[in-house]
Amino acid sequence: MSIERIDVLRSRLAEMNIDAAVLLYSRDLLYYAGVSIPSILLITPQTARLYVRRAMEFALHDATVPDVVPDGNFRQVAEQLASEKLQDARIGLELDVIPAELFLKIQSELTGAELVNISPHILNQRMIKDEDEVKLVKASAAMIDKAQSRAREVIRAGMPEIDMAAEIEAELRRNKHEVVLINRRFDAHTFYGMIGSGETLSRFAGFANVASGIGLSRAMRISACDRIMKRGDLVMIDITGCFHGYITDVTRMYVIGRATDIQKDVFNELCVVQDEIFSSIRPATPVADVYECGRAAAEKTKFGPYFMGYHEKGRFVGHGIGLELDEPPVIGPDDPTIIRENMTLVVEINTIIPGFGAIKLEDSFIVRSNGIELLSNTERKLYEVDV
Repeated sequence: MSIERIDVLRSRLAEMNIDAAVLLYSRDLLYYAGVSIPSILLITPQTARLYVRRAMEFALHDATVPDVVPDGNFRQVAEQLASEKLQDARIGLELDVIPAELFLKIQSELTGAELVNISPHILNQRMIKDEDEVKLVKASAAMIDKAQSRAREVIRAGMPEIDMAAEIEAELRRNKHEVVLINRRFDAHTFYGMIGSGETLSRFAGFANVASGIGLSRAMRISACDRIMKRGDLVMIDITGCFHGYITDVTRMYVIGRATDIQKDVFNELCVVQDEIFSSIRPATPVADVYECGRAAAEKTKFGPYFMGYHEKGRFVGHGIGLELDEPPVIGPDDPTIIRENMTLVVEINTIIPGFGAIKLEDSFIVRSNGIELLSNTERKLYEVDV
């Protein structure tokens, strides 16, 4: 499958008059060459060669390209380009993720080349999942169902958020969750997901304008803290699956004890908004239209002013997902992407009300020819626990 993916990239590069690609980023290496170890993948019209910098043993086991070279470095890449008369060519790099120091090193080795950004072309290709990827995505979602089931067993009044998180995260790990979630942006680190309760849910921590929990300290303002949960609390379990690198993301809401009328009302109205968004998603639909559908539906609810926040509002209702937690497209007003079949997407919306907390709904799905295929089997409902 990697060779087919490389051939698709070659065709796209040729259309853009780009002569070769030098890939370094672990998620792109995994997609095109089957490895995540430190390596350099050179793609030219004639060559698809993996220069392995370290861990050759794993490269020989994992690589899905046949041409694998040990002790790889940029000088070898430059020599190969020169042998194909590409030393002064246009060379594509992943400029959205390569650190500046590394870029300067590449520039010093490829002195005659014009270095251009090909990350948009890579991400455009990766948006559409093949059947092998779909199997991994579904396995990823299955572990979330098991963890949400565990949440229903352990959430109780008098329990610190961090203890609840430990139980849920242990269940994910037992089901082979790979822990670290890759975000394709600077200084963004996520693990397992975001968990919070009670008043912490309305405290905005700055992660993509969503309810995220407040974390244990100023060093990491995300997910569970040491707050003691109590009866009447809303509890948000926003967790991921990660299987063989492929990520899915699902949020379910819980109440400790019986839900109040306002908790039920906010939840039910947000469900209406999510259903409107789901119904708008079809191949050939602009993601900006999907966003507008969600925004318009939220405006009709009595909690509309608190949709996607109350002070700093999120201007999106979802995003792509796959080898990274935050793949394109962003389902928002400014993204020009047109929805295509076999995209894996997330609809992620919340209502955040000061003094109340937050209700968040999130589901991962595959776009099919006639709509969407939800990946989670955990029922979307406001669960009452420790009644």
